[in-house]
Amino acid sequence: MTVQSVARNSGFLHSISEAWNRFRRRRAAAVELQALGNAELERMVRDAGLSFADVLDLARQSGDSASLLYRRLEQAGIDLKALDSAVLRDMQRCCSFCDSKSRCEHDMDTRLDTQPKAAAWPDYCPNRMTVEALGAAKCH
Repeated sequence: MTVQSVARNSGFLHSISEAWNRFRRRRAAAVELQALGNAELERMVRDAGLSFADVLDLARQSGDSASLLYRRLEQAGIDLKALDSAVLRDMQRCCSFCDSKSRCEHDMDTRLDTQPKAAAWPDYCPNRMTVEALGAAKCH
């Protein structure tokens, strides 16, 4: 077996292991929601301003599904602690449901050395207008 084939196999095994771990985390989150009971789950959904379908979709996401948002806010110089909790929660929801996560991560990784921190947010970002408004209001 060559070094390259061993590397490919270990990369493949690592990918399978990561996929399994993501599945287990999503499944655990769904079980946790089911364990709350109907009354508590209804209260939580109402407090968050979400539908039951939204909550189930969020439970299926990885636990760090909004982590790209935090990176973007940091790059824009916006302090998470200064944000209204309802605004942050809505931004987290938008980021969690976004279909452009891989593109977003790629853009941020390639921009680290080539763009200033205040670079404009991409058009595909569902939080672009909110962040631009927060930046204009000097929420940092």
